[in-house]
Amino acid sequence: MEYLHNEYTEILLSVIIGFIIGLQRELHNLYKNESDLAGARTFALVSLIGYLSTYLNFNPFYGIIGLIIMGYYLNSKDKTSKGITTEISLITTYLLGMLLHKNIEITIFLSVLVVTLLNMKSKLTNYESYISKKDLNATVTFLLITFIVLPILPNQYIDKFNLINPYQLWIFVVLLSGLSFLGYILNKIWGKRGIYLAGIIGGLASSTAVTITFSQKSKINPTLSKHTAIAISLANSIMLLRVFLWVMIFNINIAKQLAIPFIIAFIIGFLYIFSLVKKNIYTKNETKMEFKNPLELWESLKYGLLFGLIFAGVKVAHQYFGDSGTLIVSFLAGITDVDAITISLSKYALNGLNENIAIWGILIATFTNQLAKLSYSYFVGSRENFKYFAIFNILIIITLGVSYAILQSFK
Repeated sequence: MEYLHNEYTEILLSVIIGFIIGLQRELHNLYKNESDLAGARTFALVSLIGYLSTYLNFNPFYGIIGLIIMGYYLNSKDKTSKGITTEISLITTYLLGMLLHKNIEITIFLSVLVVTLLNMKSKLTNYESYISKKDLNATVTFLLITFIVLPILPNQYIDKFNLINPYQLWIFVVLLSGLSFLGYILNKIWGKRGIYLAGIIGGLASSTAVTITFSQKSKINPTLSKHTAIAISLANSIMLLRVFLWVMIFNINIAKQLAIPFIIAFIIGFLYIFSLVKKNIYTKNETKMEFKNPLELWESLKYGLLFGLIFAGVKVAHQYFGDSGTLIVSFLAGITDVDAITISLSKYALNGLNENIAIWGILIATFTNQLAKLSYSYFVGSRENFKYFAIFNILIIITLGVSYAILQSFK
């Protein structure tokens, strides 16, 4: 962009940058039927003044601040409430004009970023209606505990059996809670738009919760059974991606061996779901799912406790009962949660556990978890819902097990 570096281009660009930022503020206030301190022309002039102040080596910054304060005072007299976004934008525009003389590329980048941030106001306002104060408090508490407490946690085993490492356990809690929180927020924003979308998003937060909730809906309204089964299957497809994600993060060698089985299982499951959806397009019914905020302190501590117990269980079982003990723990852990045992086995395979045993442990935990959710579907849902979900489960379990066994036979 060397051709841009001349005074005439820079002067013109300073005016354009200021004008664009000012136009955004002017249109924003036009839509709200309000007046404001400055519009496109004023912003263009402020940006130009910023450029000239650098070019002439004269900085009227405090004069600009004084005018902004005076304008804010006069403009706010007729309003019960008044933000300072426009005022801050004016100061930013002035500084962008100054920066333009030194670095055009960074100035352009920052200008685009400023306009993008200013334009996010309406979207953020919409999201505020979905996110409660309780959710925000839980998020802030979790972030404080993570970024303040985590750095001072000991990154070493604190027991004589070398089972518990507080720092590592909390990192796993942060990762798992963060992904679940993403699903939790997306469900609040988009979960009502359709039963299938709710299933997909809910799979990020908790496929077990999706299975139970939609199975209950199928019991109340049996005519929805095929649609609830589709939503549940979608959630469990996302669960497969979650399991593979954890393996890929914590043990790339195991991830390479599980990539083909999980990809094939996902495709087979998706084709089955597609066959159900193809003749049963369903978008009118709105649904609502309630998840607990995974960033609440108690929920986070429960995650940490679960991780600690499973980590210790895997290590003790392997030490005293060998490979069979590890597989038994995988089976038992999968009844309640597949994420923790997946991460535990992936990590432990880097520290002495045979990789094949770790892989079979992950597969067994996945099978157990699917069968546990199938039992939930049977006891709380309709028979038709159970039938369609059972077919999905059988396809997934057989595909994972057989495809991995076939791959092993070629080694």
